[in-house]
Amino acid sequence: MIELNLQIVGSGPALVLIHGWAMNSMVWKSLLDELKKTYQIICVELPGHGKSDYTDAWELDDLLPSLAKQLPERCSILGWSLGGMVSLAYADRYPSRVDKLIMLASSAKFVQSKDWTSAQPMEILKLFSQGLMGDSFAAIRRFITLQTQGVGSAKKLNLLLKDVLKQGGEASKNGLKSGLDILQYIDLRAALKDIKLPVLMIMGGKDQLVPAAAGKASLGINDGIDLTVIEEASHVPFLSHPLDVLKAVKKFMSYELGEK
Repeated sequence: MIELNLQIVGSGPALVLIHGWAMNSMVWKSLLDELKKTYQIICVELPGHGKSDYTDAWELDDLLPSLAKQLPERCSILGWSLGGMVSLAYADRYPSRVDKLIMLASSAKFVQSKDWTSAQPMEILKLFSQGLMGDSFAAIRRFITLQTQGVGSAKKLNLLLKDVLKQGGEASKNGLKSGLDILQYIDLRAALKDIKLPVLMIMGGKDQLVPAAAGKASLGINDGIDLTVIEEASHVPFLSHPLDVLKAVKKFMSYELGEK
């Protein structure tokens, strides 16, 4: 069983935050002050990320039972990018434990296929995998650039993300490779189709990694999804447009089941 690094603030209904690839819980700083007023916020650091002590390779089948052991019996989950895929997989595996799911700049499938074109070419992910074998921080810097590409505040956001790594801790090579394997090879479209709990997808209109079109394609899988597109945002809408993200999250979390 993997012992996950959790940070808990606030009180109220449990809302779990799961960060994206190569990052850590420091990335949520812009949202925490507001969210902790209403919720008990549980920030999860993926294995080998941030201040996690776990540095071995891992798979979803290792991670999901570990989450179930350490998270409350009932919670809602907000996952960004890779964290959104992990959150969807967790909700699929343990549907009775999840009240609501928010996928932030995330989709059920990160790489392209003939029937899923709004995603990254596999070649891009292979380049990142190869990059990790050498200078892993150079690969992360390239990934950071892709996350902020297309927005006027890209330089500021790049510095912020680099500071997150400096303050919160860089990921281990095994942690990076394990997360990248999920992005490369996991297809959760069946889980998205079958999910019964409320789902919100928040997408950035200028996202170069998970295009907003992936959100629209997701509606074709499950028309019950609540989709919000922040047109001027990139892959980090909670950093560039925190008020818009908070507004969407609060509105969604206030829904009773069956309401829209």
